[in-house]
Amino acid sequence: MSAPARRTTAHTAAQLAQAMTITADQLARARAAGLVPDPDMKTPRWSGPVVDDLVARRQEILDALPDDLDDAQLREALGMSWGDWKRAQEADLIPAPDRGEFWTRPLAEELIGRAEQLCATTPPQPLGATRCAELLAEAIGVEVAVDDVLTLVELGHTEIADYYKKWALYDVGRLQALVATEEGRRLVVEVVAERTAWLTGSIEPREAASFLNWHEGDLARVAAERGITTGRFGRYRRTDIAALSGDEDLMEEVRREQLLGPEQAAQHLEMRRVDFEYVVAAGWVRPTRHATREVGRRKTVEVPLYRTADVEDVLQVPGVDWEAVRAVKAGEASPLREHTRLPATRAAAVRAFCAQLSADHAVEVWPHWWNAGDRWEIDWEIRDDGHPTKSKVAAALAAHRGARRYADQITLSTEVGEVIRWARHCQRPGEAVVVDTETTGLHGAVVVEIAVLDAFDGRVLLDTLVHPGGVAVEPGARTVHGITDAELEHAPTWGEVLPRFLEAVAGRRILAYNAPFDRAAVAATHAHAGLEQTELPAATRWECLMEARSAWARVGRWLPLGGGHRARGDAQDALTVLRAIGAPRQDGQSA
Repeated sequence: MSAPARRTTAHTAAQLAQAMTITADQLARARAAGLVPDPDMKTPRWSGPVVDDLVARRQEILDALPDDLDDAQLREALGMSWGDWKRAQEADLIPAPDRGEFWTRPLAEELIGRAEQLCATTPPQPLGATRCAELLAEAIGVEVAVDDVLTLVELGHTEIADYYKKWALYDVGRLQALVATEEGRRLVVEVVAERTAWLTGSIEPREAASFLNWHEGDLARVAAERGITTGRFGRYRRTDIAALSGDEDLMEEVRREQLLGPEQAAQHLEMRRVDFEYVVAAGWVRPTRHATREVGRRKTVEVPLYRTADVEDVLQVPGVDWEAVRAVKAGEASPLREHTRLPATRAAAVRAFCAQLSADHAVEVWPHWWNAGDRWEIDWEIRDDGHPTKSKVAAALAAHRGARRYADQITLSTEVGEVIRWARHCQRPGEAVVVDTETTGLHGAVVVEIAVLDAFDGRVLLDTLVHPGGVAVEPGARTVHGITDAELEHAPTWGEVLPRFLEAVAGRRILAYNAPFDRAAVAATHAHAGLEQTELPAATRWECLMEARSAWARVGRWLPLGGGHRARGDAQDALTVLRAIGAPRQDGQSA
């Protein structure tokens, strides 16, 4: 019998353990005990001859393995958690392994014999301020707060030992040592008492301002002028706030310096907002400053603010029957009209321009207020002669005495106006048809029903089922339109329907609520019937009512039709959408 072939491949540690049929742990113990030499190659690996020798001595090596403990075995024998084990090592309570990465049995037994002492002297787990406060409260029988723990840190009785994410963890051992003595417990009680005494004798700035009936800014200003400062937690002494409230001259001065918005000022004078606008228009009161306020999303407005003193002094204006002003009811003319006129608002100026434009050119004009952009949009009907053009409207706006000042806040001719004009053009006699289809499914489906309506008068030009030519109707599609196989069994084929369809749409725009889908369905049906695509209307003749409706409604999404999901009914609903887009608009109605 020939000798077994010698290994020529170098082995890693994992490959060596596999060749010797031992575990990775057994290999590590054997290496630590010197029973398996270090790799004889630099990679590091064991060469083939060395591996052969170790495989041959496998049982001898296993019999000689010492009874050493790894860190997991020693930790379990000591009864320590992983955290306690790590802290005991960091505190040098656990010596380093004395044989490689293992503890020999004699050293391990010595440590196990001192397990109780080791556990008792292991530093405790660092804790956050809340848990530290709870531990102190249990020790002294008094409610302790997080701020008390932070005070003890400032006094040097504990410190930050670690962090968990961004949260500080404190040395619990020092706190335990503190409350282990009578003096330490008394110190913690004093810290708690000082905090509670301060909280009782102090007040938050917001509460203080509310108590004084001031704004917080007024309180901060007066406090700075009088050298009043906040203490712990940013709170004022109650005695300082009480002293301010007792100064009648100061209270009146601050009250009269407070700022009021237009609505607040009107309420303060006990009159309507419109009457206060007459007061402002007459120049009897002027804003001290303006404040920026958010209105809706990404929009701000400048709000005028008036001094209370100036608002109250309005009542001293001679020759005005203020009681009559206060007595006027909603909807009645203001008595202040005899003193001044209200300036025209931007909305009034824009609407006046639109009325003038409509009268000058005998066309409808459609103003729209776009709140988010703080702009007016103006669109208009264009006559068959192409007038008024955008340039003429722009020239008219520049010449309009009231609206020209707002020209940079007005957009002339928008997508909405284009859609309205398009919808009106589509409803001219012989101009367009509205088409709808029902299909066997969504993707690559063929038509099973088609309807064509005249966009001018709504006449039904075509309404028929179509035999699917062997294409099965998908369950989802059937759930929507409800057309059964029995209904389709004797329906005409697409080849029979095609001439009627081409006649109905001949020379007209083809409108559909989802034009890409319906056009694709017609094309797929045509191809399935083996007919030439050149027979069908060009793609450029199809126009989408759903896109037009979304633009007209000024939304960034497609709006569902909500029809009954049969071709004729959906076509009629789509025609209703077209008519709504192109309907005559009342003066001031939003497009």
